[in-house]
Amino acid sequence: MFVDAYGAWQTGGSGTVATASNHRMFSGQGANLRAENGFSLAFLGFDASYDAGDIGAVAALRFGQGAAIYHYKSEGDSDLDFGVDHLYEAYALWRPHAALELDAGLFLSPYGVEVIESWRNPNYTRGAVGNYAQPNWHTGLRAIWQISDQLDALGFVAAGTNIVSEAQEGSGLDQTPTLGAQLAYAPNDVVSFALGGLLALDRRYNGDGGFDSFADFITTVHVGALTASLNADLIATRDGAPSGDDRYCWGAALIAGYRLDGRFGLGARAEYLRDDVDYGGGDVWELVTGTVTLDLRLSPLAVDDATDGPLLVLRWENRWEKSNQAIYGEDARGTADVADDAYSDAWFESVLGVVFTTEP
Repeated sequence: MFVDAYGAWQTGGSGTVATASNHRMFSGQGANLRAENGFSLAFLGFDASYDAGDIGAVAALRFGQGAAIYHYKSEGDSDLDFGVDHLYEAYALWRPHAALELDAGLFLSPYGVEVIESWRNPNYTRGAVGNYAQPNWHTGLRAIWQISDQLDALGFVAAGTNIVSEAQEGSGLDQTPTLGAQLAYAPNDVVSFALGGLLALDRRYNGDGGFDSFADFITTVHVGALTASLNADLIATRDGAPSGDDRYCWGAALIAGYRLDGRFGLGARAEYLRDDVDYGGGDVWELVTGTVTLDLRLSPLAVDDATDGPLLVLRWENRWEKSNQAIYGEDARGTADVADDAYSDAWFESVLGVVFTTEP
């Protein structure tokens, strides 16, 4: 179980649309995607699992405005209509062999470095590359094979991306699955690599949330108290560009975390994102972000090791963004109609996040 709350100040104008691109997950924007200052609850989360060795199940629920943003869809039927608006994971598993696991249900996408549980990331907020250029979850069948101590393989067939049913997009007129795969290689305790991607078998219909073809690469280095990851992504969507040509979106994030000791830590992230999309300022959108986070972790006095017991995590983060298109709401001009908003091309936020978790 965990509770994730925050207080934030950001430069977006009150009542405006937080971003025309919707590339942020939570903090600085309400569940209605309007710019937000003040206090809020990002997540209340509950996780449960049962593992009998060869069979089991995993389930997780998420509540709060972060959960509403996580399940937001600009097109297609909402997750609320399909009864999964609070689901994070829900799948049954079977291990016919010690090295092979087969899952059926709703499971998290394997791609990317950052996760929704903020205290498990070097920074409090999730980055633009992770939220905009990567899928969140899939529904289908998944196989995980531990080939050796250094090499793992994963593959799945799913009902598209970020949907629970093929009937959720396009009124169910096109119901063709999406294939996914990933290879992860860790030759030692210092460095690891992962390469994977998606292929939508119905590419000609441009469904699957724009992820017609998708590739993801990760390399992570652990050196003492330092952990650093480079994550790069590429999306190709047939006829998805404003000009009618194929759309290409790609981005990269460099993410690092350093533990000064068991209680204090630092996090940093730098990102570049490019997409063939028009948010009111041209046919190509580019975004640069920089984030720095200070981290304090408190465990109960009765617990000797913070990795074994509950934690209270306090995080102060400062995040800056610059876009080549004016995507940030700057002034509502006294009306609730977003068509009246004035926009800017730069944004800043300072946020204090407070997390209590029973699962460090």
